[in-house]
Amino acid sequence: MIHYINEYIYLKQIDHPILESNRIKLLFGFILCLLGGCGTPDQIYLRGNIPVKDTFYMEVYNMDSGIKTFSDTIYSRNINHQLGTLPKGIYQLVFSWDRDIMKPQEIERFTRQPELGTPKYYMSTTFWLDTKESNNYKLLLDSTYQQMELEELLLAKNGGESTKMAVISDGRNNKIYNEYLALVDRYKAKNRHLKDSLRQVAAHYNDHKLFEDSERLNTLVAKDWLPNVKTALLREEINFMKDNIDSEVIPHIYHIQVNTKEDFEQYCEVYNLFPLKVRRELAVWNKSN
Repeated sequence: MIHYINEYIYLKQIDHPILESNRIKLLFGFILCLLGGCGTPDQIYLRGNIPVKDTFYMEVYNMDSGIKTFSDTIYSRNINHQLGTLPKGIYQLVFSWDRDIMKPQEIERFTRQPELGTPKYYMSTTFWLDTKESNNYKLLLDSTYQQMELEELLLAKNGGESTKMAVISDGRNNKIYNEYLALVDRYKAKNRHLKDSLRQVAAHYNDHKLFEDSERLNTLVAKDWLPNVKTALLREEINFMKDNIDSEVIPHIYHIQVNTKEDFEQYCEVYNLFPLKVRRELAVWNKSN
């Protein structure tokens, strides 16, 4: 018995350096894993560029909660940022930078309320994010802009709608959401075009002293949406949601669109297609917001 015990102790002494070596290898591998990022598999990466040489600011908001999830000051036009680990959903990406050109009404406002700060240029878009689909997201602009050209467009009337950004990934739901945005953009363009035509008619009426007709058209144009365009868009939105009812994007779009009893009645046929689980989740969202 003593022999065997001594033999066991001897074997343990031989194995000790081997065990220590293995422990060191495991520890070294763990450190490399952390440095290489394999410890954060859900990290979100956003890449792209904005044609702005000046310092600008980037912010990301969760559209369901309204919470700002990311904010940074950027000193290069290249964007190569980690956005953190974020839950799936619709997010808004906002870029802004200071401008030295001020409109007359802004000069008056700045004089009265300097604490509001210098006016800024703004560009924004929304996108679908889900780490199960993709960790990598790419920012795209609808054209190649020079900074001066971009700023002129942003200062013009409807400037925020004349330039487009998109955040894309390889994910199916991201693509579906971008298809939805494209649908809405088509109707926004139609709405702008018809408004411009109505303004010309209103000016014609005004020139011929038909002030009542001119005022009627100007009142119509002052609304965000022309009634017939809004009705057509609503129908297209509902059809789009019904066609993609199985996509995880649709409940999030529905949640953003439906804010009143009237909205619910308009989108009721979409709601009725949701499974019971989704309806319960929508009820929880409404209570928490």
